[in-house]
Amino acid sequence: MDEIGQKLREARLEKGYTLDDLQQITKIQKRYLIAIEEGHFDALPGDFYVRAFIKQYAQVVGLDAEALMEQYQQDIPEVKPENVVPNPEDSPTRTANKPQSRGARLRRFLPQIIIALVAVVIIAVVYGSTIISQRSNDSTSDIPVSKSSTKDDSDSIASSKKSSRKQASRKRSAQSSSKQTTSSSSSKTVAKGSSKQRATSSGSKFKISKPSISGSTQNFTLSHFPKSGNKVVLKASSGSAWVSVSVAGTTTWQGTLDSGKSHTVRLASGTTSFTVSTGNAPATTVKINGKKAAIKSSTSVVQTLTFAPKNSSAE
Repeated sequence: MDEIGQKLREARLEKGYTLDDLQQITKIQKRYLIAIEEGHFDALPGDFYVRAFIKQYAQVVGLDAEALMEQYQQDIPEVKPENVVPNPEDSPTRTANKPQSRGARLRRFLPQIIIALVAVVIIAVVYGSTIISQRSNDSTSDIPVSKSSTKDDSDSIASSKKSSRKQASRKRSAQSSSKQTTSSSSSKTVAKGSSKQRATSSGSKFKISKPSISGSTQNFTLSHFPKSGNKVVLKASSGSAWVSVSVAGTTTWQGTLDSGKSHTVRLASGTTSFTVSTGNAPATTVKINGKKAAIKSSTSVVQTLTFAPKNSSAE
């Protein structure tokens, strides 16, 4: 067992703390606490967190952290830059509105075209019938017409009138169908716009309170927190930072972010509260649905940030 680890373990036992107690106080995972006591520093997320976790461990068990770090500095690894695979922020997919094709425009105007054609046919039939009737009358005054010819003309006129009635009926049906389609489309558009307006109004009311601080824990209250579609954006702004996100006591993501890198965690529908832990709070930025949380910390001690809606307790 490493000497600094032995000293920390003895101080913990004198305080009467178990590893589970220490994990609850510091929010450092139990496997990391065991690795510190046994001197297995390579099991921690990085050299930066070896120093940060040892410092926090010493403070909790009543040791002078700075003096301890100075005494055993040869056993503690120096902070080295780590090659961490960046976790790029998910880019929301945007769907572009494609211009309507000629075929789509033609289908849209098809009912009007049909009505216009029907009207032209009716006019042509009526006009033709009138011309035929006039010529027939003129012929009868000069030339004797046989019974057979008269019957044929009558049948032709009757057929023309019948065709005209059918065409008029089709025109009325087409106009009625076009009005119903237009009415239905307008109703759907109004309903869709109203729904979208309600969703936008709800999202604009969302707020994050200033934190109430208790030791290394900062509690935030969420007002008008949506039931679904929520996302948390984590970013390391002025240095690397180890960050983890947990929901209902289960870690959903953890990793080390290089300076300037970010990662997005999308919360499952129905999530009411969650916790963010960070080993470098001054360099960590947390945004929820685009709203930034006002983190209050100027030390590298691991901070626990709890987020919960009004009248709801965090994990």
